Amino acid sequence: MKKEKGFTLIELLVVIAIIGILASIVLVSVNSVRQRAKITKAKAEARQIYNAILMLEQDTGEWPGHKAAYQIQPGASNNEICDDGCTFRFSDSRAGLTANDGLYSNWSGPYLSATHLIDPWGSEYFFDTDYDLNPAPGDQGQYGVVIGSYGPNGLRLNNYDADDVFYIILR
Repeated sequence: MKKEKGFTLIELLVVIAIIGILASIVLVSVNSVRQRAKITKAKAEARQIYNAILMLEQDTGEWPGHKAAYQIQPGASNNEICDDGCTFRFSDSRAGLTANDGLYSNWSGPYLSATHLIDPWGSEYFFDTDYDLNPAPGDQGQYGVVIGSYGPNGLRLNNYDADDVFYIILR
């Protein structure tokens, strides 16, 4: 009897199944690494906005929106600066980062070259002088000044939640 060389159908199916399982594991790992990279990018961009705010503060003594520097404003409503649904945008001259509204003394900007700052998930960054750092039910609130992104879920308009990515300027 002559024995032919080759693989049986069962051997081929087992190898294909193993390759499929390994490929799915790799894809899940790649997606989690990609998400962590987006978070890192958002933190770095928030830090760049902070550096622009520092330059504005050094020249004018004010923060964006003519806010007093290094002051938390707990309970202030509609005090956010962002590009979506806020009082005004980072690119607005009232923010002082890309242009001067004429009220910033000693302004020597622009401090940001980008006029429309978008995070890695397609949402706008925000600057908030009364961000609740610990939004637990019944909590008295620990407020701070932050620059942030609404994170992967993109919830906006003061719907801050646990997936926000932010850089704390002041606690």
